[in-house]
Amino acid sequence: MSVTRAQKVRLGVFVAVSVTALVGAMAVLAGTKLGQKHDRYSVRFSEASESLNGLEVGAPVKYSGIRVGRVDSIAVDPKDVSVLVVTLSLDAGTPVAEDSEASAEGQGITGLKYIELSRGSRPARVRSPGEVIPAGPSLFGNLTDKAAVISQKVEVLVDNLNELTAPQMRARVAALLDNTTRLVSTAEATVSENRGNLRELTSKVAQATAQVEALSRDLRGTAGRVNAMLDGAQPQIQKLLEDTAALAAELRKSREQLDRTLAAAQLALGEEGAAKTARSVNKLVERGTLILMQSQEELDQTMGYLRETSENLSAFSQRIKEDPSLLLLGGAEKGGRESSER
Repeated sequence: MSVTRAQKVRLGVFVAVSVTALVGAMAVLAGTKLGQKHDRYSVRFSEASESLNGLEVGAPVKYSGIRVGRVDSIAVDPKDVSVLVVTLSLDAGTPVAEDSEASAEGQGITGLKYIELSRGSRPARVRSPGEVIPAGPSLFGNLTDKAAVISQKVEVLVDNLNELTAPQMRARVAALLDNTTRLVSTAEATVSENRGNLRELTSKVAQATAQVEALSRDLRGTAGRVNAMLDGAQPQIQKLLEDTAALAAELRKSREQLDRTLAAAQLALGEEGAAKTARSVNKLVERGTLILMQSQEELDQTMGYLRETSENLSAFSQRIKEDPSLLLLGGAEKGGRESSER
């Protein structure tokens, strides 16, 4: 069967179109765009717990969910076998902030992974192509770590539950409940037996409180009256002291006049008569001065007693107000003394 020239041309065109479509499809599947420039970056995964299983060459690179490039290569660092180096090819001009991180995230339930670039902050510097983007923790890794922690806590909880449900612990709990029941029964019986005494004690406390309040009011009134009496008597006492001082001054003045008179009369009475008269006058003046001094001391002492009485009343009123049980104690001691006397 011979093939015509037209059929050969159509076959050639079909093969060319098929090859072109196949190359275009491969380019699209590889995540590249023909004729477009790319910026290359690298990511170093050094965490031993970070697995790149499912990450293949050609896997997409996304920036906060938006595809911005592809994975060019995945290799082990020959200088440090604990580090996996992933080369990224990003669309030209894609800004990568200095505080942005790259993490390997999973694509649904397929098991495949892609590289996710986190958003950087606004004031951060933009990296230049060729720099190393730091690796960040993946969501799957965080979930795995949290699952491990939760698993440990669940194990501890199970161990505690096993201890609580052990036969010895059940016996202890039963004994504790029995003791608690007996204690509650004893408390109820005690309250029932002493309910009357408690009511009587409550009544006595109420009466004592009323007595304390009445006594406190009386003591405050007494202290007020004493203070008022002291305030009223203060001008009179002050005047008496002033009169006493004036009288003493008059006595001194009179003695000076007597001395002058005796000096003048010494010529007429003689030395012996003048001396006798002077001694009599001196005794009279000294006795008057002594009487005045004693009167002043007695007044000062009386004022001190009055002030001390007022302070004692105030202190006693405050003490009774702060501790009303003193009246109850005083009543109990009085009753005890009467019982002993009988």
